[in-house]
Amino acid sequence: MALTSTRGTIIGSIAILLWSSLALFTTQANAVPPLLLLALTFSVASVLFFIVYLIKGQLVSSWQQTPTRAKLMGGISFFLYHFCYFYAFQHAPPIEAGLIAYLWPLLIVLMAGMSSTNKLLWTHLLGAIVAFIATGMMLHSRAAGSSHEIQATSLGYGAAFACAFIWSGYSVANRRFHKVPSSAVLWYCLMTTLLAVIAHLLLEPLHWHFSTNTWVAVIGLGLGPVGIAFFCWDMGVKRGNLSLLGVLSYTAPALSTAWLGLFGHQTPTDTQVVACVMITASALFASLMPTKRKTSLVQKP
Repeated sequence: MALTSTRGTIIGSIAILLWSSLALFTTQANAVPPLLLLALTFSVASVLFFIVYLIKGQLVSSWQQTPTRAKLMGGISFFLYHFCYFYAFQHAPPIEAGLIAYLWPLLIVLMAGMSSTNKLLWTHLLGAIVAFIATGMMLHSRAAGSSHEIQATSLGYGAAFACAFIWSGYSVANRRFHKVPSSAVLWYCLMTTLLAVIAHLLLEPLHWHFSTNTWVAVIGLGLGPVGIAFFCWDMGVKRGNLSLLGVLSYTAPALSTAWLGLFGHQTPTDTQVVACVMITASALFASLMPTKRKTSLVQKP
């Protein structure tokens, strides 16, 4: 049993590692318009999920056990979150965009704390204050540029903030569908793909000529952060140490920043490093609940 728990925790940690690479792969695929990138990556993930659940014989049961409201909420949330994420990385510096988007673990704690079944604690408020101070530090340091640069990146920052609010809202609302099977992610991905294809055809120019490296990044996004990570997380939360996985998930902002720095997309400044530490620590601190009853609040499918 201990071996199973340890193995499940390790597999769940792989999901966190894969999600932390989302920013890196996204910057590699920056040449692809965001809606097309969304359609391509979720097409890859959808095919992956379809094959897996077809082999497991769970397609029909999964469709029947997933309420229409859950399909709509999951599909629309996946679509909006990842569109805003891709857009943010194409219109704002990647490290700042990534750290702002990774405010979602803290917002989950705050939203859950304000729900009828939980209580907003001083740890939540202090964590929020520290995180937003860190975010303000980053934006203030970037504001030293020209007015044109500030205007050009404002939409990207706005999209990054939207990411944080969309995913935290979805994660808290999704607790109402705790009986829905994990295989429902297939229908979420298919709906996301459909919405992205329609939006791309209506709003973006038809351009498919990209470099080999860009196509590798697109496939990597679909298989890794958007695809395999979901399987690893599902196994981790079911068989591993959920409390430990919840704590480890707060390392995602730091890992994401490290990948971007290591692969040369943007060298972190001292301010960004400090902000990264503050945001990661504030989310972890806010999750500390000085009560006898603790609940895991982090959900990142």
